[in-house]
Amino acid sequence: MPAYKDEKSKKWYVSFYVKENGISKKVKKMGFNKKQEAMEYERNYINSFVSDTEIIFENLCKSYMNDLKNRLKLHTIETKKYLINKKILPFFQKYKIKEITPLLVRKWQNELMEKNYAQTYLRAINNQLVAILNYAVKFYNLKKNPCLAAGTIGKKNADEMNVWTIEEFNQFIKAIEHKKESVVGFNILFYTGIRIGELLALTISDIDFEKHKIRINKSFQRINRMDIITSPKTPKSKRIIDCPKFVTDMIQNFIQMLYKPTPKTRLFEGFTKHKFENDINFYARKANLKKIRVHDLRHSHATFLLSKGVNIVSLSRRLGHEKVSTTLDIYSHVLKEDNDLIKDILNNL
Repeated sequence: MPAYKDEKSKKWYVSFYVKENGISKKVKKMGFNKKQEAMEYERNYINSFVSDTEIIFENLCKSYMNDLKNRLKLHTIETKKYLINKKILPFFQKYKIKEITPLLVRKWQNELMEKNYAQTYLRAINNQLVAILNYAVKFYNLKKNPCLAAGTIGKKNADEMNVWTIEEFNQFIKAIEHKKESVVGFNILFYTGIRIGELLALTISDIDFEKHKIRINKSFQRINRMDIITSPKTPKSKRIIDCPKFVTDMIQNFIQMLYKPTPKTRLFEGFTKHKFENDINFYARKANLKKIRVHDLRHSHATFLLSKGVNIVSLSRRLGHEKVSTTLDIYSHVLKEDNDLIKDILNNL
């Protein structure tokens, strides 16, 4: 590993070759004050360049997660960990990243598609592999992401969205009416469209009983048996939304049942997403209703407002989406139904 001295600048430099995918590449670096510094640069460069694409996928994932741990919310980190550990690592863990070809990715995709996964879940798993290998392209000298040639699987949005009408929701509430706390929570979810994490984070001070509004400025998750309050999903998730008077009245009556409440008291202390999911599963079945998730109450709210003519921009703000395009992507199937209305209007001119 020789170093050379430039006679004009009196600085040291190195000039050497490395192989990238079998092709020689010349590297030249100038401006070192000492010969030893130049030689050390060459040695480190060659060592890192040679070893980068030799890295085992399992170690790449460790580096990827370590890099993200201070950049993402804990809930997002935990979701990524699950997808990587359960759906990706079992297949790829012992491969060097240079050995992961489009054909190998296709084989993995085919195995996933044989399982009874939802199309949106397939897309989420595939996107996670894409993200890991994009990281390898940026930081580990992987020339190209093999997922690009392999293509994607699954769908970004479900073909059909499970929602309840107001009549179906009332039928559900009748079945669960003896569980007062749950009734209040489900009414807030259905008539405001807020996320379950936003509901669980609500404090008494977030409710304006005079103007019938709810302030959303935080989110709740239970992770590794710990209750965690974080900022909302996106900056635009911080919002103040209107709430029906009968729902704020319901909340006010519910607060009177709480033990020594203060403005900082969380309305649903002791509740979790899992508890609400259990309730909706059990009592929907008891009421002979189609099965939906807690998150589908948000979709039910949005679908109802769109059916009543609320414009997509106003709905996007109410739901706390970062972009109107997000709302359009999710609810485009509802907007398509307006075609018949447009046709009738034009035919009656």
